[in-house]
Amino acid sequence: MAKEKPPITVVGDVGGRIAIIVDDIIDDVESFVAAAEILKERGAYKIFVMATHGLLSADAPRLIEESSIDEVVVTNTVPHEVQKLQCPKIKTVDISLILSEAIRRIHNGESMAYLFRNITVDD
Repeated sequence: MAKEKPPITVVGDVGGRIAIIVDDIIDDVESFVAAAEILKERGAYKIFVMATHGLLSADAPRLIEESSIDEVVVTNTVPHEVQKLQCPKIKTVDISLILSEAIRRIHNGESMAYLFRNITVDD
């Protein structure tokens, strides 16, 4: 039985603005595409989707490419190089240095505050 999806609710006026959709995992992109269509209908200028883990199942690259989504930004916690070749809208942020430094600090009992003050992510 298919899982029922909750209705999409837009809070506020998105007309002429940049809309950002955030989630922890992006796999089946149909709900993101549907949300993007609603945002575009309501006048959003650009639409970005951001997720920590980009699983991006089989049809995801095609659906993203054909949608109103301008860019999907995911981290490299899951390999998705093939999907990026299929859809130039998919961008990756490399978080390997941040994760390795976090593991080192936890292992050595050091503060994690340093990561929030001093680590930057370059494109």
